[in-house]
Amino acid sequence: MNAIKILTSVCVLSIVTFLVKGGFVKKGLTLAPFVGVASAQESDQLKYADFETPVNNRPASSRGGWVQLLSYEESPAGRSVFKGMAGVNPPSPDIVRTSKESPNKAISFDYQLTGPNQYAGVGVEIHGQPDKDGKPVADDVSAYKFLMLQAYATGVTSLRVEFLTRGQGINISNGSPQMTFRVSPGFNTYKLPLKSFAQPQWGNPRVDTKEVLKKLTSITVFAYCGPCTPLSGTVVVDNVVFQK
Repeated sequence: MNAIKILTSVCVLSIVTFLVKGGFVKKGLTLAPFVGVASAQESDQLKYADFETPVNNRPASSRGGWVQLLSYEESPAGRSVFKGMAGVNPPSPDIVRTSKESPNKAISFDYQLTGPNQYAGVGVEIHGQPDKDGKPVADDVSAYKFLMLQAYATGVTSLRVEFLTRGQGINISNGSPQMTFRVSPGFNTYKLPLKSFAQPQWGNPRVDTKEVLKKLTSITVFAYCGPCTPLSGTVVVDNVVFQK
C-alpha cells in the first residue's frame, strides 16, 4: 500500500465541538423531503452520500439509498460489537452534527473489536439508490477517477473501503475490490484513486474492478483488524463523492 498516494486535507472544525463520545454532537432529526441529484453520467461528480436527508428517520444516501451497520469476525467467541442509532432494526449508524455551530450532518458508530481473532471488523454499508422490487439498483461509476470522503476514526490507524455489486450478474463469493487508507487525527478529507482498488489475494472469483464499478450497488467503510487485539473507538463518515 506504500505505493498508493492518498491526498488528505484537514476540514476546519472547532475543537470545542468534541462534546460527546467520538467527538461529535448528536442531534434529533425529522424526516425531510427527498431531493435527487444528477446521475453518474450527467456531472463531473456524483454525490453518493451526504446524509443530509433521512428516510424513515434513518440515515440514507443522497438519493435515498439504504444505510446499515455490519460486523464480522473469525471466531464467534470473539464477537465484534457496534453501537449506533438506538431502537432501530436492522442496525443503523447514528446521525450526528459535525460541529456545534453547523447543521451539517454525518453518520457515526462506536465499535469494539476483540481478540484473539485473525480478522474482525465493524462498518457501514451505503446503497447508492433505494432498492427496487426488493433488489439493489446499480450505478455506473466507471467514468470517475476518485472516491472522496470525509472521515474521523479513533482506535484504528486505517479504514477500508470496499465496492460491492449484488444482483447484477457478477457473483463475488469473497473479497470485492477494496482499498485501505491511513487515517490522520481529526475529521479529514481523503481522496482515493479508483485505479488503486483491487481484490485481496483471497478474493474469489477474480473480477475486473472496472466491471464492478459499472454495476456498483453499495459501498462499505470498515474499521478492521487482523490479527486482532482488543480495539475500540468511533468512526464518523460524511460526504462520499465520486469525482472525475
